[in-house]
Amino acid sequence: MLMKKTYILLAATTIAVSSAFVMKVMLKGPDQNSMDKKADPRQDFYQYANGNWVKNNPVPASESRWTSFNIVAERNNDMLRKILEDAAADMSAPYGSARQRVGDLYRCIMDTVRLDKDGYMPIKPLLQEVDAIANYEDIIKNVAKQHRMGMDPLFGFGVSPDVRNSEVYAVYASQSGLGLPDRDYYTKEDEKSQQIRTDYVKHIMRMFELIGYNKAEANSAALKIMDFETRLAKVSMTRVERRDIEKQYNKRSLAELQKLTPMFSWDTYFTATGLKQKKFDSVIVMQPKFMEQVSLCFTDFPLSAWKAYLKWNILNTTAGMLSSDLEKQNFAFYSTTLSGQKEQKPRWKRAIGTVNGFIGELAAQEYVKVAFSPESKQRVNEMVNNLMAVYKKRLENVDWMSAETRKRALEKLATMGRKLGYPDKWEEYKGLEIKNDSYVNNFMRTSEWQYNDNINKLGTPIDRAKWGMLPQTVNAYYTPLLNEIVFPAAILQPPFFNAEADDAVNYGSMGAVIGHEISHGFDDKGSKFDAKGNLNNWWTAEDRTKFEAKTKILVNQFNKFKVGDSLYVNGELTLGENIADLAGLSVAYEAYLLSLEGKPKENIDGLSPEQRFFVGFAQVWKNNARPEFTRNQVMTDPHSPGKFRVLGPLSNMPEFYNAFGVKEGDKMWRPETDRAKIW
Repeated sequence: MLMKKTYILLAATTIAVSSAFVMKVMLKGPDQNSMDKKADPRQDFYQYANGNWVKNNPVPASESRWTSFNIVAERNNDMLRKILEDAAADMSAPYGSARQRVGDLYRCIMDTVRLDKDGYMPIKPLLQEVDAIANYEDIIKNVAKQHRMGMDPLFGFGVSPDVRNSEVYAVYASQSGLGLPDRDYYTKEDEKSQQIRTDYVKHIMRMFELIGYNKAEANSAALKIMDFETRLAKVSMTRVERRDIEKQYNKRSLAELQKLTPMFSWDTYFTATGLKQKKFDSVIVMQPKFMEQVSLCFTDFPLSAWKAYLKWNILNTTAGMLSSDLEKQNFAFYSTTLSGQKEQKPRWKRAIGTVNGFIGELAAQEYVKVAFSPESKQRVNEMVNNLMAVYKKRLENVDWMSAETRKRALEKLATMGRKLGYPDKWEEYKGLEIKNDSYVNNFMRTSEWQYNDNINKLGTPIDRAKWGMLPQTVNAYYTPLLNEIVFPAAILQPPFFNAEADDAVNYGSMGAVIGHEISHGFDDKGSKFDAKGNLNNWWTAEDRTKFEAKTKILVNQFNKFKVGDSLYVNGELTLGENIADLAGLSVAYEAYLLSLEGKPKENIDGLSPEQRFFVGFAQVWKNNARPEFTRNQVMTDPHSPGKFRVLGPLSNMPEFYNAFGVKEGDKMWRPETDRAKIW
């Protein structure tokens, strides 16, 4: 998605459609065609549940991976395409209306003739402004302007709820400014990492050549940029380190901030960004050592290096919105080299991603009219009730927690909010102009609108009605600052939820998703936030020690999952998601049994209810991925690859052992002393 930038610096934790657009899934039990019945579920349950699907569903050329989430997204795309094309064809929509703005944005994205004719001209004035930089104060002003326009040179900056006082907004500064996905791409010395750095420099050179630089000029600029970004990368926190929010809460007064970064004039920056007029007296500096180095860059790099770096941020951010030669070169490196994707998605699909990123709630209003079933919402709400009841019971009876901590945990669960389907109040994007003039111009207008909308939150009440995810997004999330779970309309459909399926399958799939999000409130990060959404240690020291000992078992388990040659899952990076997977599945299983209420158990397709539950869970995580994507995922993503999101939790569950007769000597079996059980 092009509009990737967000000002929520503490990210939320993640994991029914009309018959006119979607083929109904009539399966009552799990999808038999996906299963490999020749595989032994006691040896490799992932292969047993998904083997035929994996064999018969290679990754399409336009994708870097193919999963259940992609399948649902494809169905959504068909709906969204019609919505956008209808809006683009309507030339009578009143200016400023949702239909006009959606239609004009889609139309200008799809107009490749005009994009190729314009070339890089839409950003030429921005590049010329960088050329005109004469001193370090000009650099700060340019950084500020780029931040307003949705770019991230040097560092990230924005407004979000104060994690220690979630009733008020605070200003945050965080590490950013890299062109590669993560600091480790600059610091690792293995052969693959070195090759990626070489390819990155070649990519930068080619991009500069496409905007008129000769080979020598392009090479000089690329080397300066690589040197500059490497400097930032070496002082950046690792992704594992960034999982510790307490280490990143460093509130500094404005005077202290200026002392931390003496070469960076915050007065100049605040004036240029519009923050000078806002009332605030401190900034939460998430990585102080990084910000110190940002200041030192002013003395350690000449103006020529700064200009090359700032131009690259402009060009790199907008490349996908310019002419086809720039867009294709951008795709060749970021999608093919880094993720293995062979072909670009059709332009209309890329346009959907942009519309969602720019003005997604305008499109969502039409989407939910055809894509959301009130019946699905009601049934999912009942599932949430059942899972909450089971979680309450477990918290009341967990044997390693003291009464004092238990009381706080139950309070947090009781106050956990929920959102299903779509917002009660839509974002109107008041004052945002979308025109059929230029893709890049719409990006800059939208970015500045989003920036102003963000900083204008300072001094206002927390907007608890706001969603952090669009209804058309196939995902779900828990946000610790609001202590709430959210399930967009798009995930309330097969294979996650199927009104035609029996409860065993729905609880194994959607129930586990619900349990997963609830569990994020009690994982290693979420458990540091109290019922009001504040970063606050509500645990006794002894209970926290016991909890960490239990989670360490999961870290060790996942560290041993081999992904490829010398590549293993990072158990520390993925710990929060692995806790949520295990706890969510365990709670969903118990909730399913609770839902039966004495109903008779029946076999379907030769599977007992318990077996259908586990197969239904496993089939949510069926996936194929290119090696390049998997490598990037293991290095940067807090979620484990799909296969291990199945094998890991199941190998810890005695209920799974009983359902499939797993015994000592089977590959799915773990000694009881090595099994993780947390909630």
